[in-house]
Parts: sequence; structure tokens; C-alpha cells
Amino acid sequence: MNVVATQSKINITKVAQLKGHQDAIYDFVVDFEESYIYSAGAEGYVVRWSIDSPADGKLIMQTGEPIYSIHKKNNVLIVGGRSGTIYQVDLQKKSLLQSDKKHQGGIFIITDDFSGGEDGCIVHHSNSLKETVSTHSLRSVAFGKSSIFLGSSDSNIYQLDKETYQIERILKGHTNSVFGLALVDDTTLVSTGRDAQILAHDLKLNQVVHQVPAHLYQAKNLSWNGRLLLSCSMDKTIKIWDDQLNLLKVIDYDRYEGHTNCINKTQWIDENMFVSCSDDRTLVFWKVEIIN
Repeated sequence: MNVVATQSKINITKVAQLKGHQDAIYDFVVDFEESYIYSAGAEGYVVRWSIDSPADGKLIMQTGEPIYSIHKKNNVLIVGGRSGTIYQVDLQKKSLLQSDKKHQGGIFIITDDFSGGEDGCIVHHSNSLKETVSTHSLRSVAFGKSSIFLGSSDSNIYQLDKETYQIERILKGHTNSVFGLALVDDTTLVSTGRDAQILAHDLKLNQVVHQVPAHLYQAKNLSWNGRLLLSCSMDKTIKIWDDQLNLLKVIDYDRYEGHTNCINKTQWIDENMFVSCSDDRTLVFWKVEIIN
């Protein structure tokens, strides 16, 4: 599974490393309007960080259980716990609006409209209607113009109609859990997961058209900014790819003083900056400079 990077035309700068969590950080959400990041993890803390001055974090809430997912909708922070409970926090009033057990098992996906989790179901926020998608955990989500894509621990990707939530088709190719999804364009979905591969699915041809052995161990997430794709892994690396899945850069501890443990998520803030979080209890801000 050795992948050799192409000649690099990218400079990487580690801008800041944020410390404050007492255990692994599993997820974070970027609040672009208020320029905050909200992070959450194994100790049950939700911490707010300023994007403009990423130094000291502010504790927003404690759930008393590990948090697997976090999402912001308007002024409400929606948090998914290991027990299947969803917590909603009013950020203006700084108070807990409600906490309800919605799933059997952990919640790995929260969107504006629904949650998804270990029970293989999605639950709609508006009416608590529960719909079964898979017999295994739902682990990742991506949105197209008219479809929702859900990655499952049964190795499948389920394409749902955005309006009816009916399953339109099942995309195959992985051999284990699908932890990361991203749409590169209207007809190309990329995916990754426990098998450490990145697959490119042609949605018109309905088949895998490209596959690369991306990491040494399971890959946890994908993030696309319109030009570059990020992948991160239990092998403690972040990799940067172009739209043809050519490897452009490997970010690790030895070369960039990166993370020292499993990297659970990366997300672009803009076309030149992204954030990563890790089991090492930190978030890192990275600047990407493309040299023409």
C-alpha cells in the first residue's frame, strides 16, 4: 500500500495547535458566520474556538458521555452522543433546549434535517420519524443536487432521494465501513473508509472508475474545496490529492509536527486553510499555499 507523492507544488504551514480537550476529539463544526469552531469528543466536552484568534477555547457544555457528532443550525448547536441522545443547545441563551434519545447506539451523522447512527436509521428532526437505511451503522454523509449519499459499515453507500428519502441505488466497491464521502463534481463521488482505499464512483456509469491505496490504516474522513481533496487516517497522516487522485502532499509529525495519534476529521475553512482534529486531544490549523 505504498503511495509515492508526485512532485510537490504545495507549501504547508502549521498555523496553530489548540489544546484544551481532555480526551480524543471526534468531530467539529465550523461556524462561518460567527468565525467559530465548535469541537467535541470522548470526554463529553463541547469547546468553542475563535477562527480569527485560535488560542483559548471556551467550554460550552458537558454531556457526561462521549460525543460522536456535532452540527450547527442557525443559533442551535446539535450534538450526538454515544447513547443515541441528541442534545440541542441555544447558543444565544447559552442553555440546553432539550435532550432526547433518538437512536439505539451512537450518533455519527447530524445534518440540518436528520441524524444517522449505529442503528442504521435516520431520524428526522422535525417529526422524529425514523427510517431504516441499513442493518449496520451509518457513518458518513454527502449531499448532491437531488440526492443524499450515506456511507455505511456494511461497506455500501446508499443514494437517497433528497425529497422522499427513498433509496435510489446502492454503490459498492469498499470491503468495510465507509467513513468519508465527498462530491468532487456532479457525477463523481469519492469515498474512503476502514479499508484505507479512496474510490472514485462515476454516478453516470454507476461504477468505480478509479481506486487508490490511500493510507496504511483506516481512513476517517474526506474534505473537498473545489480543487484539493483531504484525507486523514489512523496512520496519523493527512494527505492532499488533486481531482484525479494524484497524491500531492503528505502531512505528518516528522515533517510538519502534525498529530501524534489517529486523525478523525479534516475540513476546509476556505481554499487556503483547513482544520484537523485527533485522538491526541488537539485541533490544528493548517495553511496551504499552492505554488504556480
